Amino acid sequence: MNEELSVIGNPAHHDKQIVDIVTGSLDYAADNLPGKKLFVRTAGARQAHARVKSVDVSKAVALDGVKAVCTYVDCPVFSDTILYHGQEVAAVAAVDEETAARAAGLVEVEYIASPAVFDPDEAMQPGAPLVGTFADTNFYFREEYRGDIDEGLRQADIVVDATLGWTNYFQHGTIETCTAVCYWVGEHLYVRTGSQNPFNQRALIASALEMPLNRVHLVSHGTGVGHGDKHFRDWAVVAAVLSRKAARPVQYAMSRAENFINRTHQFPMKAHLRIGATSEGLMTAIDSTFYGDACSNGWPLVVEANDPLKFTYYCPNGSFKNCTIATNKPKIGYWRCIAHPPATYLSEIAIDMLAEKTGLDPLEFRLKNIVTPDMPDQDSGLPLSSNGLRDCLEKLAEAIGWDEKWHQPAAFKLPDGRLHGIGICAHIDPHGTMALPVGAIVNINRDGSAFINDGISRAGGGTNTAHCHIVAETLGMKYDDVMVGDWGNTDVCADGGMQGGSTRTITAGAAFYMASLDARDQLFELAAGMLGVPPELIEARDGRIFQADNPSNFKTHLEVCYRMPYPIVGRGYTWDKKLQRQVHGYEAGSPCEVRGVSAAGCEIAVDSETGQVEILRFCNAVDAGRAIFWKGCQNQIEGGIELMIGQAFYYEQILDPVSGATLNASYLDHKFPTTLDFDCRRHEAIIVESDDACGPYGCKGIGEPCVSNFGALANAVYNATGKWIHNPPITPAKILASLEQA
Repeated sequence: MNEELSVIGNPAHHDKQIVDIVTGSLDYAADNLPGKKLFVRTAGARQAHARVKSVDVSKAVALDGVKAVCTYVDCPVFSDTILYHGQEVAAVAAVDEETAARAAGLVEVEYIASPAVFDPDEAMQPGAPLVGTFADTNFYFREEYRGDIDEGLRQADIVVDATLGWTNYFQHGTIETCTAVCYWVGEHLYVRTGSQNPFNQRALIASALEMPLNRVHLVSHGTGVGHGDKHFRDWAVVAAVLSRKAARPVQYAMSRAENFINRTHQFPMKAHLRIGATSEGLMTAIDSTFYGDACSNGWPLVVEANDPLKFTYYCPNGSFKNCTIATNKPKIGYWRCIAHPPATYLSEIAIDMLAEKTGLDPLEFRLKNIVTPDMPDQDSGLPLSSNGLRDCLEKLAEAIGWDEKWHQPAAFKLPDGRLHGIGICAHIDPHGTMALPVGAIVNINRDGSAFINDGISRAGGGTNTAHCHIVAETLGMKYDDVMVGDWGNTDVCADGGMQGGSTRTITAGAAFYMASLDARDQLFELAAGMLGVPPELIEARDGRIFQADNPSNFKTHLEVCYRMPYPIVGRGYTWDKKLQRQVHGYEAGSPCEVRGVSAAGCEIAVDSETGQVEILRFCNAVDAGRAIFWKGCQNQIEGGIELMIGQAFYYEQILDPVSGATLNASYLDHKFPTTLDFDCRRHEAIIVESDDACGPYGCKGIGEPCVSNFGALANAVYNATGKWIHNPPITPAKILASLEQA
């Protein structure tokens, strides 16, 4: 990383949109058309598995203030097949939310009920009621192999054989519920929403309503967190249908309860793991089976559950199986790192078990077995563009004082009598990579400044700001001279792709790098005549365009841009997932794998009388390749700590075991932690820069790797108590119950 940079990675740079955010002027979907719109509430099914026989909306329609009602008959995202309790069966648009809620309560539905099953273990039993998601079954298996698993187990001196889980089931709990404001102008639909994927969401809406794309105009500016739950079309289609029927703008901002029930959830996971190692602590075999409760929509996200074991540790022999199970629970979907957080939780408990059997401490065992930067990917055989996992582990171990503080399980108490524990967790996954090609637009202004038109929304993390860094660096402008123009606007931006998979900084960043080169070529062509040298002898930095071998011969961007005979617009597109320079003997242009890399470590105190856990220190180390927007990286990694604490100790959606109804559809009862539940001054974000050989300026994505290592907290609880709790959330009651066991 010897490249001289003047903009990228500067810790003094603030988010380009920070003023709008802190002053409340960033526009969210619900900010649009005040005083002109109707409001929506929905009626939910009172059965967990049924067929709708009839829907009577007459009482709702008769209520004063109701302007439109829709059901599965005229709304394409509703269905007469009910697969979970609370599933939307009708929607009402009224003059205010209170009237809409009263009207929704007046909708009468007659059902033909069927048996339901909510427990995934029960769903797999012979004779279990069919959930209705898959034909003639509730589950199916997939498997992959590497090497010879039987031979690997024969080579092992030590084998851990453990069944772990189930992990917790919970809803994303985004700050902004799923919201859309829709209105029609003739045959054109205008949508204001919070989206992680504006262009694809536009396509989904157009498909549902059987419209051409050029008649759907979608803008997504502010998005109050996505976490993977804001890719879909449902809420916008409901608002659009009701808007057309009422001939008025309509807002569907889900209530918190509606959001908890009808939006997607992180799915529970269980694992049966057999992992073998030699007496020296080298892994010889991984035999893993992961079970995922894919709930009512049956998404096969569990297929990624084997990734943490497959990608993090070198092991020549592996059998990687997964089972997707359907149940009559509210649907699942992407949650930050999809399958990796629960899978890493279970996998890393097993790794600690194996380390203990070999007599190595957990850090030593991991450092002995992790994939190293020079190793090709064990699945594809392609080179890794970067891998900073060793640096992550070593830096967090130093930050947390591992060498001085680690001890045998249940072997050390603090002066106040509480049990002391320390734990780590490591993780490599296929996120943060270069994704499907996207485009970017850079507009150069006559005063020497620039705007970027970014095809993604403001979903958190400052990705738009990272793109401004790339543009300013490439054009040689000062950071203040590049601003975000419009963004998340499908009418004026190039398709920026999905805010998912931790791909936007690297993928759209590559497109903005190429767009900046396009604009720079045009600027240099213009500057060449002013400087009297060919364009190939010109460079730009810190607001100056100059002769490379004679920097005193320069013009400012203002002086050059003032002479523009035509508008300069740069356009660019993402490159393929290939090395941009030589790495470990692989030439530039070679296909490669880009991996998300992270590790976490924590120190805790456990009160053996109350079961309460206090986090004394939590360090989160993430390999960013290169930190393009330094403060944004810090914020993502620090935010990841809070999400890991939530996964380990708090998040859980509870269903009535008889009816399948959600019993805790609120922030308070869902147990989302607040600032009173942890002290962020004890958290440390560690940015590791491995200089990725694929991403622009060496970057890659970090949004998902930074949330996946909450297994460090389970390992710390074990180190404190000598008891494994492998079914999060780790509650005081579970800790006390484990301590009472013989």
